[in-house]
Amino acid sequence: MEAFKLVNFQHEHNTNMPIVRSIEGSECEAVCRSLFRNWHVNTLEEFFKKEEQEFVLLDDINAEDDDLDWNKVFNRIGIPVPNEVFVNFERFNSIDVFLFNDFCKYFGDIWYPAADDIEVFDASFNWIVSVKHYGAVHYAKIEKVKK
Repeated sequence: MEAFKLVNFQHEHNTNMPIVRSIEGSECEAVCRSLFRNWHVNTLEEFFKKEEQEFVLLDDINAEDDDLDWNKVFNRIGIPVPNEVFVNFERFNSIDVFLFNDFCKYFGDIWYPAADDIEVFDASFNWIVSVKHYGAVHYAKIEKVKK
């Protein structure tokens, strides 16, 4: 996350942004490899192409809405609410991990409209929710085949 967001958060809330941990460097590369393996892509370009072509748009959801309820969004798309979420800003150079409740509570401090495209996922790598800089919310899930 950019430093100015941390400063803005500190000024507004008089506390530090509740990031569980930030993932960078080799750990970030390992997360990226696991994510790509699950999604059957080899490069960032392939990942973003898949996101553009295959993710489902939630056409009545806009991340800019003040009453956005992430619990309802996850329930609607059939994703169990996780304890933690990974938030990617930009090109998987760094990933911040938040408790889901903190992500919901401080979403307006995490995602900046007109500036940020983010991907949200958890350690299972079985789903991704994408929030575009203009507020559109897309998602994809890997459906497990039951035998």
